[in-house]
Amino acid sequence: MVSKYAYPAKTGNEKETWIREIPLLVMIYEGIIAGVLDFDYAPVSVLVSQNGVSKRCFMNVTQEGKSAIDDLRERRLMNGLKLSSEDFQPVSCYQVSFHGLDFLERIPQKLRSDVDAFIYAPKPYQNKLLNVIMKREILDEEIEEVQNFYLIAEGGYERISGVTEIEDVSYVSSPYLPLIVRTGEKALKNNSHRASEAASGESNIKDELSEAIHLANVKILVGEWIPFGPNQIVALNERLGAMDRCQGGLFTSKIDKDPTSTQFQVPTGLTQVRILDYDLTHCINFEAEINYPEAEGIVQIENFGMHLNVDGTIIYGMGIEAIMERKADDISLDMLSRLLVDVQKDSSTIINDLLSAYQRSLLSMVFCNDEMNRCKYNLVLCESIDPKLQCEEYIDRGDNENELKQVIGDIQSAHNVGADDILILGRDGLILAGPNGRRYEKLILLHLSLLVREMFVRVFFIRTYVLDDSLKRIRKMILEHEKDPNNVPKLRIQLNDTSRDIILLEEIISYLLESLNSMEVPAMPEDEASATLYKALNLASMKRDVTHRVEDLRKLVHGAQNELQNLSSMTEMINTKQLEEIFRNVESNTKYLVDGSGTNERASASLEVMQMMLAGIFAFDVIDHISGGTLGLSTPWWVEQWINQPIVARFPFLWFALNLLWMVIFVYGVTRFMRYLSDLSSGFLTLHVRINAKINVEKMEMFLSDKRIDVTDTIEEPAMSIKKVSWQESDRILWAGGSPPKIEVAYDAQNGFLLTVLFNLDKKKSSLDEDGLMRIFTAVLAEYGVLEDYEPPRTALYDMEDRDDDKED
Repeated sequence: MVSKYAYPAKTGNEKETWIREIPLLVMIYEGIIAGVLDFDYAPVSVLVSQNGVSKRCFMNVTQEGKSAIDDLRERRLMNGLKLSSEDFQPVSCYQVSFHGLDFLERIPQKLRSDVDAFIYAPKPYQNKLLNVIMKREILDEEIEEVQNFYLIAEGGYERISGVTEIEDVSYVSSPYLPLIVRTGEKALKNNSHRASEAASGESNIKDELSEAIHLANVKILVGEWIPFGPNQIVALNERLGAMDRCQGGLFTSKIDKDPTSTQFQVPTGLTQVRILDYDLTHCINFEAEINYPEAEGIVQIENFGMHLNVDGTIIYGMGIEAIMERKADDISLDMLSRLLVDVQKDSSTIINDLLSAYQRSLLSMVFCNDEMNRCKYNLVLCESIDPKLQCEEYIDRGDNENELKQVIGDIQSAHNVGADDILILGRDGLILAGPNGRRYEKLILLHLSLLVREMFVRVFFIRTYVLDDSLKRIRKMILEHEKDPNNVPKLRIQLNDTSRDIILLEEIISYLLESLNSMEVPAMPEDEASATLYKALNLASMKRDVTHRVEDLRKLVHGAQNELQNLSSMTEMINTKQLEEIFRNVESNTKYLVDGSGTNERASASLEVMQMMLAGIFAFDVIDHISGGTLGLSTPWWVEQWINQPIVARFPFLWFALNLLWMVIFVYGVTRFMRYLSDLSSGFLTLHVRINAKINVEKMEMFLSDKRIDVTDTIEEPAMSIKKVSWQESDRILWAGGSPPKIEVAYDAQNGFLLTVLFNLDKKKSSLDEDGLMRIFTAVLAEYGVLEDYEPPRTALYDMEDRDDDKED
């Protein structure tokens, strides 16, 4: 199968091909479902990277198939390649080696045909190799984004794979908490009498399970670390009503945004909490009964015991009474692995209802918005294990090890603890099998508390890589800010987000260090069995290592903080440079305006003189044309009788003086008329009001549709759409019988806000003042249903200007 997708280059001109581990696991699952590959599979939390973002999802992964891949690599029939994704997550790839290609020649054709049957598309797309792609999508019935794998082939063939469809089993459980974390004696609920209900339920397991290991009287502790402090514990105690007469109740994380309304609706599936005991500032223990809806036929009696400690250790405890028809004394690891997936999912939902908004923001930041799928540590306690073997026999690279890996991840070591107990340590959990498990509660809980911190530190460290990559992108944008005008506003947003992340990371580190410093590792016990367990768990060394790693993380975050300050300084330099450029442009424009104003003033004085001269010439032409002037006509008799003889002939220069007097009177009259026309354009009121009120955009558009719009100006930006609209009002009755104003409004059509209003009113023809304008305008908007909630400001808050030009005598 691998040879169809990945093979080495045979010449220097060819390119090598590799198949990634996740698509390979998907194809192996398809082979199991098709009945070609005889492997078991179980749900496992897998980190999937796409487009620089990694998110966890549960996939049906075959540990036997992964073991087969390792066997082929050990025999040099396959090659392995390690690399990193964009967000620094490790990625494994595989290809067939040259030895593997030679070995393929000896494989029977029947086996080849069986494999081809599920790696090639069906008719009519036969001979088209199936490829695996992952899509993140929100389905109609889902609220959160889901990750689905699709099998596609050339020609348009596509179908969804069932590799992410986690199989449910019916089970009955009782709440469980170790006595060492209890502070009271209230008894836990016991559901053992309901064990038979699991047998009446159904499961949707598709494959026939081959069971190798069985456990008896299983208690599981699922642990994780969440930043907690005394104040959060006190707030949680108060929220759960630990000090009330009626403690506990049903809880949800949904926020009540309208507390005064009569009814409140929540989605189906609430958590019932029963308080067991508490310490006001240190811890709280309670039972949680899960009421989430399940698929038809699935019966799940799910009760948790929960311990929340001030040091951040969260424990979800459960005793298994029955899984399907299997009673408490015969629990298979295959069934248990499916139950643990349900516990991991439901526990995230439960704790999400109980955490504060601040704690949820911390988890969302560290887990890159994938906090609901975070990994947890599985600690399995049981009274016996079947088959009972020596510790090294469980690490057999065969059926035993593969089944154990379904529950606790890759096996790290196994130890005999005394004559009767077995300890098996895995990457994601441990199994302690034997009748003396209760004796070791203190040690194994301390181990769990350290391991959940170590798992959180792993995620935190990857988050520092993401932070460092963000800082590098910001630096690149700063250096290339002149190439893209959008870089500067993007820089401000990214600097703000990065600064917030660094602050939260520093707070988390303080929580981690405080919780580690408060933890005390006990001395080695004196009895041999406890000493063996103590050495196997290596508690002192583990605490020291985790503390050193947290100190190293603090250095990394401190370095990121220094880099952020440096980038902020560089951004300030860009802002300063832009401001200087703006000031230079303003200074240059002001100089041009001053020069232009002086030129206009001089030209205005010259123009006024020219106007007077032209008026005088026109006055002379009037006198000249009264008597015929330059028309070449004979002088009329009345001119000779009334002007030439009595004035021109008898009094020298008198006629010229009269002409000059006429010119002065005419020029004065023209000047007064021009000033009158100028006075008509003065006496206007300009009122500018900043409103910033929420509006109904649809009603606003309806209001404007009734107006005769003069000008519309739109400014489109990613986060807003500013529209400026101006029109001349025409209803004199509406505007108090006077001259209607000209109005310009600016509003944000994208976010629904009325920003500013500008009025232009002729005060000579209207008795309205500033209050009157706003009162009428807001009343009209309210009539149209435009304004949602708005109170007009006082007149003193208006930005207004009276334009009354000075009049010259």
